[in-house]
Amino acid sequence: MVKTRISSKGQTTIPSQFRKKWKTSQVFWEVGPKGTAVVRPVPDAMSLLGIAGNSRPRDKHEMEKAHRVIAEDANEGPGK
Repeated sequence: MVKTRISSKGQTTIPSQFRKKWKTSQVFWEVGPKGTAVVRPVPDAMSLLGIAGNSRPRDKHEMEKAHRVIAEDANEGPGK
């Protein structure tokens, strides 16, 4: 468990060990059991699009679509 501070602007820092492991620049925040906070990494669209191992250049519109789908899925998360 790692403890961080919340700034006067309501911001906090994601500890480096999590940022390195997750390799993402976005996280999902959820209210967990008993009011706890659950933080999950947002999967990187490039890695999701690259699952098949295709080395051809990525279409920018497909990446944007993947980001939208991921965000929509997060908004419809468990129990919603």
